[in-house]
Amino acid sequence: MFKFFVLFWLFVSASVADVVKPALVEISIYPDKKVEIVIDLNLEAMMTGIGTQYKKTTDAPNSVEYDELRALKPAELRKRFEVFESQFLKKIQFTVNQKVQVLHLEKIFIDIIGYKKRPRKTLLTYATQLEKWPKTFSWQYDKASGNSALRYQIFKKDEYNWSQWQWLNNGKPSGVIDIEHPESVSAMQRLTQFIAIGFDHVVPLGWDHILFIIGMALSSLLWRKLLLLVTTFTLAHTLTLGLAMIGVVEISARIIEPLIAFSIAYVAIENLFLNQSIKRKSIVVFCFGLIHGLGFATMLKSFEMTDDNFATTLMGFNVGVELAQIMIVLSVVAVLLIIRALSLNYRKVAVTPISVLIALIGIWWGIERIIG
Repeated sequence: MFKFFVLFWLFVSASVADVVKPALVEISIYPDKKVEIVIDLNLEAMMTGIGTQYKKTTDAPNSVEYDELRALKPAELRKRFEVFESQFLKKIQFTVNQKVQVLHLEKIFIDIIGYKKRPRKTLLTYATQLEKWPKTFSWQYDKASGNSALRYQIFKKDEYNWSQWQWLNNGKPSGVIDIEHPESVSAMQRLTQFIAIGFDHVVPLGWDHILFIIGMALSSLLWRKLLLLVTTFTLAHTLTLGLAMIGVVEISARIIEPLIAFSIAYVAIENLFLNQSIKRKSIVVFCFGLIHGLGFATMLKSFEMTDDNFATTLMGFNVGVELAQIMIVLSVVAVLLIIRALSLNYRKVAVTPISVLIALIGIWWGIERIIG
């Protein structure tokens, strides 16, 4: 029992943290040869050296410092950044025509403290004035911050000229980008890119989703029932994800996040009962899937999509999510089958204790997100 509660508190410790999100970098080149770089980032994570290699901020050694910065008002955090800025500029590099550029901070937007269980939005706008029109440029973001995404445009009034997003894993440089002869991104390349993003959003970053799928997979070893539950959940979150992305449905994270947590607890608690109605559980899973889809949309909305890439982006992200879900379900089933093959009661050994643990975590997350 003591070990069980130790494990419980280890999981709980991750619940009070923010997910570490990748930075989004947008580079605009203007007719007067001015270049503007807007960096959408989690400023507190960057200042404390917490990158996307950590699932949650509490996994990082500087989590206490992060929490202190996260509680600061915008004006106070800005003062802290002014002291830190010189260190930040050393960690990024922007070259034009193979010449390193000196960047100057034009403006900074830091959102209000707001809902502490979501990363706070910060926009850093840097600029540089070029002497000659750029032919090529390259960009590298802070390696310690991990993953980022980049796009650029040759600015023309009232025209959409943004390039496709380029996903840069683990501080990878963009390479030399030829502005005069831009490399086109095919639909298949974009599809593949967002399959990876969708997979990463669940494994290893999406603890909410991981625990929900584990709870669902523990409900039965009958493949037909599991297939029905997974399919129902997939259809539901795909529906609300699509509707949210086109602006038909929009609900505050303060409502969605606690509901997601309680959905985890409910699915796990149902596993404690022997006679589960698959019809009722399918309906419940569908309803919870609708909620989880809105949670997915919060992240995916960061990547602005045009009409010509909306379908491939949404499809790729969903495929990535499904591959992650299938991997989780197969892993859970494999463990249960091994336990059963050892002539052990897999319900007593695994299903019941793990479901209780997941239920406690879900309840804790739900309460903590309501009062946090």
